[in-house]
Amino acid sequence: MSPDRPQSSEIAAVRETLSQQGHPWQAAETRMSRLSAEWRAARLGVPAPSADEIAAREGQPEAMAAAAQAADIALPAKFDLRDVGGRNYVTGIRDQGGCGSCVAFGTVAAMESTAAFTRGAPGLSLDLSEAHLYHVHAKARGYTCGSGSWPDDLFADTAALGVTFEDYFPYNDAGTGSPNADWPNRLAKSIGVTDLTANPAAIKAHLSTYGAVATCFVVYDDFFHYRTGVYRHTTSTVAGGHCVALIGWDDAAGCWIAKNSWGTGWGDGGYFRIAYGDSFIEDYPGARPTVFGVKSVNLKAWLPAQRALRLFATANDANGWAYLQNFGWAHVAGGAATTTNKLAELTHARASGHLVTPYINGTELSTVLVAN
Repeated sequence: MSPDRPQSSEIAAVRETLSQQGHPWQAAETRMSRLSAEWRAARLGVPAPSADEIAAREGQPEAMAAAAQAADIALPAKFDLRDVGGRNYVTGIRDQGGCGSCVAFGTVAAMESTAAFTRGAPGLSLDLSEAHLYHVHAKARGYTCGSGSWPDDLFADTAALGVTFEDYFPYNDAGTGSPNADWPNRLAKSIGVTDLTANPAAIKAHLSTYGAVATCFVVYDDFFHYRTGVYRHTTSTVAGGHCVALIGWDDAAGCWIAKNSWGTGWGDGGYFRIAYGDSFIEDYPGARPTVFGVKSVNLKAWLPAQRALRLFATANDANGWAYLQNFGWAHVAGGAATTTNKLAELTHARASGHLVTPYINGTELSTVLVAN
C-alpha cells in the first residue's frame, strides 16, 4: 500500500467485510475516496444525527424494509424514471462540489423530474438553479455550506418564492455571483409539496404518479467507496447526513434507485441503489420530516424552440389549446382576438413545419414566436 493513498486500506477493509456478506455491492476507489475526511464531510449537507437520535430509531430499518416490500397490486415490482416506456424523465447528474448544498440538489432534481413526468414530456430538459435555491433562499434562512440545511425549508421556498433557471444563476460551490435581475420572469414553482416521510408505499406511489422524491439518509464511512450493487452499510461509523433524489425502486433486489450529486466519477455513473430501510433513508433520525415530493411544477419562462404537434379549439374564441412537443398541452391565452391570432400562427407553423418559441406562464401559452 502506498503511504500517500490511505484510502486503499479503507477500501480493502470494506471489501473484506463485503466478501463475508456475499458481496452485496462493490467498493472501489472513487473521486470521493480520494478526499480527506474533512472534504468528504463538506460534500454532505444534512445536519448529522446524534447517537441518541439513531438509537431512538431501533427497529425502524427492518420495519421500513418490510413496508417497502409489502405487495401492492397497483404498483409494478420495478420502476425507474430513466426508462418509463422507453422515455427518460431524469435530468443529468450534477456536482455540488465542496459545499453542503445537497438538499438543494435533491430538491431541484425532484422538481425537474416532476415537471417532465407530469407533462409526459421527457424533452422538457429543465435545468433549474441550485445556486438560487441554496445561495439565495437557503442563505436567507441562515444556512451556509458548512451548516447544511433541511428539505422542509427548501421545499417551502420552492413553493413560495420559486427557483430560476441555471442559465440565470449558474452554480458554483463558493456561492459567488447573483441571479439575473430578470429571474422572476424565468421561474419554476413547486405545487403540492407532499411529506412522504416514513411511508414507503406513499413514496412508491408518488414516484410512479408524479416523479422523483427528495430524501435524506445517514452516510456511513463506507458509502464514499460505493461503485455499484445494492448498498448496505458495513460500518457503524457515521460521517454525516446527505440528501439525494429517489428515482425508482426494485422489489426483486429490495432497493431504492437514487440520483446523487457527486458527479459521474462516483457510484454507478452518479447513481446508486440502496437497500430498503438501510441508512434510515425513509425516515432520517430526528424530529423533522425529510422525504418530500411535489405534485406539479409551474413554469414561467421562454422555452426552447419546438414543434406544435396538435391544436384544439372550441366555438368559444377564447378557448384554444396547443400541444407542444417538449411541454405538452398549453392553454392559448389572451382574449378572443389574441387567441384567434395565436391559433392562426400556430396553425401556419404546424402546417409549414416551422418551430415555435413559446413563453409559458403556468398552463398558459402567453406569447409565441414562429421561426422564419
